[in-house]
Amino acid sequence: MKGGVGKSGSPVLRLQMSSPFIRLVLASRNPRRLAHFYGELVHGGAVTVAPAGAAAVRLPTGMDMVLYRPSRQRPQPRQGGCLALCLRCTRLEDTRQRAMALGAQVLEPLREEPFGREQWLLDPEGNRVLLWEDP
Repeated sequence: MKGGVGKSGSPVLRLQMSSPFIRLVLASRNPRRLAHFYGELVHGGAVTVAPAGAAAVRLPTGMDMVLYRPSRQRPQPRQGGCLALCLRCTRLEDTRQRAMALGAQVLEPLREEPFGREQWLLDPEGNRVLLWEDP
C-alpha cells in the first residue's frame, strides 16, 4: 500500500494490487449447451466459447458466468446443497416457462414469502436455480 493526500487534504491509502475480478464458475458436462440455456434464460446473454471448450455467458449484471468441463485427471469435489444460482425476475411465471422450454425441471412449487415469490428449478444438468420475484 502507498499513502498520499487526497484533494480534501485527508490521507488516502492506495492499494498497489488490483481488486479481484469476480466471475461465477460452474462445472458442466456440456459447457456449450448449458451456456446456451443460461444465455437464453437471461434474455440473450452474449455467449463466447473458448477453443478448449469452456463457455462464458455475459449476465445482465455485467458479471460473466464461466462454464467448463472438469478435468478427468482428478476426482471432482462433492457438491453441497448450500450454494445455488438465484435469478431475480420481474415476471416469474414467464421466466419459469422459458426455463422449462429450455430444459429445466421444477424442483419445488411456487411459494409466496414475505420477501417475494420464489420457485426452485433444476437446470438441464441438475444444478439448483432459484427464481425470485420482489413483492
